[in-house]
Amino acid sequence: MSGASSVVRLALVLSLGFVAACATTRDSAASGSQARAVSVSPLSAGRVRLSFEPVVPDTRMEVLSVEEAQAALTVFHSAVLADRPEIRILPPTKLRLLGEESGGAWQQYLREQFLSRFGRALLPLPEDQEHSRLYQALKLSPRYMGQGVHEAARELFSSPVFLTSVVLSVAVYFGAWLVPEPLFSKAFAVTLTAALAITVGMMEVVNLALACLRLYRESEAARTPQELEAASAHFGKAMGGTLLRVLVMVASMGVAKTAPTLPPGGLGALMGEPLYAVEGGLAVQAAATAQVVADGSLILSGVATGEVASRLCGGLALCSTMNGGNGGSGNSAKLSTRYGPPHTEQNPAHNEAIEKELAAREKAGHTQLRKNKTQLNAAGRALYEQEPGHSPQSRRPDASSLRPDGVRHNTNYVSNPRDLTRELEAFEAMVRMDKRAIHELYLMDGTLLRRYVPPGVSIP
Repeated sequence: MSGASSVVRLALVLSLGFVAACATTRDSAASGSQARAVSVSPLSAGRVRLSFEPVVPDTRMEVLSVEEAQAALTVFHSAVLADRPEIRILPPTKLRLLGEESGGAWQQYLREQFLSRFGRALLPLPEDQEHSRLYQALKLSPRYMGQGVHEAARELFSSPVFLTSVVLSVAVYFGAWLVPEPLFSKAFAVTLTAALAITVGMMEVVNLALACLRLYRESEAARTPQELEAASAHFGKAMGGTLLRVLVMVASMGVAKTAPTLPPGGLGALMGEPLYAVEGGLAVQAAATAQVVADGSLILSGVATGEVASRLCGGLALCSTMNGGNGGSGNSAKLSTRYGPPHTEQNPAHNEAIEKELAAREKAGHTQLRKNKTQLNAAGRALYEQEPGHSPQSRRPDASSLRPDGVRHNTNYVSNPRDLTRELEAFEAMVRMDKRAIHELYLMDGTLLRRYVPPGVSIP
């Protein structure tokens, strides 16, 4: 772990730059000011340099509530369950595999997911993550965290599956920060690094990498419970609300279905509004690389910015073009209205997801294409709650259509994890009102949270 000193040197250079520019302030959402523009400089061989002028972060992000943690865990668990239906959730937040209390199968599943998205592990991966010293130190760490986050951290770290994903995040993603100028060559990791830098700034990402690498070094070297406790204390005391949010984002990306998003899409909403903005957006392509240099800038290859990115991303602030995945939204994104009025002008990504879904259904021969309108049955009649005490009495699917075989297909999207409880209740209500239709609930990044399919009906 001697390479950790290289990270320290990088952090010192970045922190000096931060102190020198600390007079520049931004109280993001409170003042209503715009995100600070990222300086984009072209380099040789088609590369660009993104330079981030330091700004004062939103202090409200330093608090993470238990409710936010629970919402993030529900999203995370749902992403795992979508691919592994044999896994079940035991209250309050623990995931266990049916018939496999040791969790070996889901550990292997998570390992495969992380390696496929981020590339090879840069630190040795323990054979049994759940019984590794790193895992045990992480599990102890919430007791040392500050008052604004320790209850939320306890909630998050009570899930063995989530905690295993944090272990994998340290070995597979944060391990890259051991070298003086970390280089990411997997497009997924490039997109995540860019998304984190734009949202919270390079300094916060570097600070989290330093804390994770110190925890790895000290926990692996620990030979007594006291030494393991000390490693846990160092990590816990270094974690504030913003760093914990970033850690949740990275751990969750190991099981995400598409490229990372900026707010308000998917778990990106947990990060708050971005501190920075790239004019015209940023499109990450399949052969992209990202290098963090010692002056705090980010050198990218295989990306597009400005007008080209705007065309590729459809007006969104960040997108990945290797699989058509979209990122979060920009303030000036143009709203599509082919299938109806904007779903909401404050959330362009949500609107575009609905429009894209309805366009695909129209191409597949669906009829009665409806955008954010009252729920109908296959016969076209409006449906209302029949049981007393339920409110609202009607529901409005984001996207609804009638398949060529006469089956109604309803889909809703979750933009903000904090709205998850409400969206899950709405999903159950829609199923209750019409058990002959297909009902789906997705995150904006494409992660399937819930699906109901009537008996005898197939999903193409």
